[in-house]
Amino acid sequence: MRVQLAWTALTEMIVMIAGLLVLKAAADLLGPQGFGEYTLTRRALNLMHLPLMMGVGIAAPRYIAIVRAGMSAQESQSSFVFATLTAGVIPALLVCALLNLVPETAAVVLFGTSSLAHVIPAATVALSGVALHSVVYAVYRGQGKMANANALQFVNLGIMPVAAFVFAEGGASAVLLAMGLAWLLFAGMAAIHVITSERLGWLGIPSVRAHAGTLLRFGLPRVPGEFALIGLFAIPALIAVRAHGVVVAGQFSAAISILTIAGGVFAPIGLVLLPRISAQAAAGDLAGVRRLVVRVLTGGILLAGAGAVAGVVVIPVLVRWYFGEAFMAAVPIFRVCLMGAVPYVIYVLMRNILDALDVKAVNSRNLIISLILAVALCLVNSDVIWMAWSLVAALSLLGALTLYDTWLRLRPQPVAG
Repeated sequence: MRVQLAWTALTEMIVMIAGLLVLKAAADLLGPQGFGEYTLTRRALNLMHLPLMMGVGIAAPRYIAIVRAGMSAQESQSSFVFATLTAGVIPALLVCALLNLVPETAAVVLFGTSSLAHVIPAATVALSGVALHSVVYAVYRGQGKMANANALQFVNLGIMPVAAFVFAEGGASAVLLAMGLAWLLFAGMAAIHVITSERLGWLGIPSVRAHAGTLLRFGLPRVPGEFALIGLFAIPALIAVRAHGVVVAGQFSAAISILTIAGGVFAPIGLVLLPRISAQAAAGDLAGVRRLVVRVLTGGILLAGAGAVAGVVVIPVLVRWYFGEAFMAAVPIFRVCLMGAVPYVIYVLMRNILDALDVKAVNSRNLIISLILAVALCLVNSDVIWMAWSLVAALSLLGALTLYDTWLRLRPQPVAG
């Protein structure tokens, strides 16, 4: 596991660096208006994409790993793989077709203004690409093929976004279109590899349908949570665009992006642990899970806390160098958002563990409660600093709820008699 974790962490670090480079390129090359269009569109894509997968991105690694560990003899790895590919891609394609039929209405729904209708076609290509990428990545994780998963992640999320800014000519729409086409190309090749490797285990459509039902029974209750997670970071920025315009909302969105990128540094731990702990919990080894969780949580909190303190101190220098003088007015927003790093990292570290330990959608409940708090506070006061603190308050609640639910499931049980 250590080798997998090391390579996954390296891959996610590269993806994080690529995300920072992309934000800088957007700020330097697209201007304030184009930067706002790009960041808000990426937020809107995130808002749509994970719920459209219907939770199979979480369910697939869990159930494929359990089958591979020999804990479910009645189910088939091949059928879970084909069910994942089907259930994860078709809804996204249907929504993309619908959005292109009514681009102006889609822009109003997503951005609050029809003036951004011109980004809808490119955005739907990107949505299709990221959906295909996500389901193939989930299958590779469940199969234990983290080298393949990391290679796909490295190319699609590490190389292609940067390449899109280098080679695409035009504004935000051209960049998004280039990204989407690249994601479709490389994820499509990976999907062909997955299908080819599983063809000998093909048990027919009825088996795929039955396994899709298992995935959806686990995944669908998590859809509201996936929506709430993306909404937690997207809705405050979308409220800001209505209250302050694209430029200020783009700055707020950039601060949120730094927070999510920082949290993403810890995502590899959950990516590797979900299949392992799913099999470990199915075998009844809760004591081993408990020891692992304590180590992971302690190290994560210490690192996140140190990073947040350092970030608050150096953020003015980084903003001036990274985004340019035009973004210096947003330094207070960046500082406030960084205060949410520790509770967000707690959630990032524990969410996969909770999904491995319980078929109930515990994370969904906690995310919905936190989203309600964030939106309510943002609607009380439209000041952008207030909205940033509202996000931090919601993340703090999320972290506390996550810790409590993890403790409930891993606490030692009293010995009867």
